Amino acid sequence: MLPEWSDKFSVHNEIIDQQHQTLFKLAHKAYKIANAHTTRNEVKSIITEFFDYMKTHFRDEEQYMQIIGYPRLEAHKKIHRALIADMASMVKNIHSANEIKDKILVIARDWLLTHILQEDMLIEKYRKESAKSSPSQKFYIYTCACPGKEHKLTESMHLFVKNTAQNVRCKECQQDIVIKDK
Repeated sequence: MLPEWSDKFSVHNEIIDQQHQTLFKLAHKAYKIANAHTTRNEVKSIITEFFDYMKTHFRDEEQYMQIIGYPRLEAHKKIHRALIADMASMVKNIHSANEIKDKILVIARDWLLTHILQEDMLIEKYRKESAKSSPSQKFYIYTCACPGKEHKLTESMHLFVKNTAQNVRCKECQQDIVIKDK
């Protein structure tokens, strides 16, 4: 069985965390499909959905790693490329629903457990250590629809929010956060 999303898996970047939560949901959906009577098209559909979302997530995650100066960026990109290649090969070579079900389980479990829970946690460890070594870090204040609430973003998170195509939402009101006028 696959683990459920937990805050202990957080990399403390709202966009990446939201994407990881979506990937957990997709992995669970893939796991259910793999363990049920399904058609080849149903199996292919979940793999395609997973594959498409992974590409978006990897792009955003790589941008975040670049912004924070993550030293293992190139190695992490290679892992991403290998996962994309594996998924592309699976989508192209589906011959039967049963044949691919085992592969779905491996990708959902191994990708989720190995990549997010191990590789991506190294990014968070680096971010934490960097924050400790830069106590005079500049912060940016963002607001949302919650009355009086402010979101304090580090400079790297601010740059990421500014440069990503995806909006960042408050976890409580589910509205986009915007930089506070000075």
